[in-house]
Amino acid sequence: MRLSTLHFEVRLPGRVVSLLTLAAAVLVLAALYTLRVNPEIRLYCKAVALKRQWSRSLSSGGQQKFIVAGGSSAAFSVDAEGLLLQHDLRLVNFGLHAGMGPLFLLAVAAEEAHSGDTLVVALEPGLLTAPFDSPDLAAQMGLALGEPSLIHASRLTGDRIRWVEDVISLRPGAYHTFTLLGKVMLRKPLYRYSISAFHPGGWQEARDFREFPTPVPGVVRLSPDAVRLLDALAKWGEVEHVKVVYSLPWCYTPAASCEEFKRARAAFLASVACHVRVLKDTTLGVDPVREHFADTEWHLAGNGVRLRSDALAEELIRQEYWKPEELQARYVGRDLTIPAKPVPRER
Repeated sequence: MRLSTLHFEVRLPGRVVSLLTLAAAVLVLAALYTLRVNPEIRLYCKAVALKRQWSRSLSSGGQQKFIVAGGSSAAFSVDAEGLLLQHDLRLVNFGLHAGMGPLFLLAVAAEEAHSGDTLVVALEPGLLTAPFDSPDLAAQMGLALGEPSLIHASRLTGDRIRWVEDVISLRPGAYHTFTLLGKVMLRKPLYRYSISAFHPGGWQEARDFREFPTPVPGVVRLSPDAVRLLDALAKWGEVEHVKVVYSLPWCYTPAASCEEFKRARAAFLASVACHVRVLKDTTLGVDPVREHFADTEWHLAGNGVRLRSDALAEELIRQEYWKPEELQARYVGRDLTIPAKPVPRER
């Protein structure tokens, strides 16, 4: 019995080493696939390079510029080339994918901001009303770009780089794996969007039109994570001499629900306005014209892009901002409690 026990104890470490070696090999292969092959990551890395090229061409003359940060609602909505030609407005659209999370989306755009520039935060409300998580897509993008500090917006928030967590995030999930295999078997494009849809200024042109569910008003209050992020962003702006403003994305809204949506969005904006300036868009992001949208309620197309781009240009030129109490009195009523906190002073 003793000899058998000793024999087992000698062989156990070898099995452990084999399992660890196999796990490491699988992780390395998964990481190589994510960083070099994954069609979604490759697309957005190319998109970031294109947006950076446009941004740096705007900065070459030393003139001030505007950087729009957000998810796909921003990417599909603002035609930077058109604004330069029609309004002489120097702007880069840094909208990417909402699945990357607010920290990454703001960090990658903020990298392009210099003294005197304006960072236009155009995050979808849902990104600021839900608790922050650590999305795999952010880790994959940050590591694919070779800029891990972007993953948790370390330069904005002071948060550390979480190497173990972020490297493990390089593995593709089950949904991605089976979806990709299905597309290969059916001989369909590996990703629904292509780099050819991205224009030099960063605008992503909608080419896929389909039906989508009717949107409903969501949560209107900022999450504690969002409050910390907006405060950190405002402080960063003061230190770097970059103006930080918020612009509510436009969203398809059924005509019968417009007033309900306006009240909800006014309450949301009133909360945001306690931390950063909010551009005075009197539409409150409500657009009841279905033909202005492509494949989701956030993706503008055709004439909707022109209207949204022109409206944003006018707001940036006018530099008029909502006050929390104004939003409360005009749309919300007296049920909303506005915290007494000043926004950053005008320079």
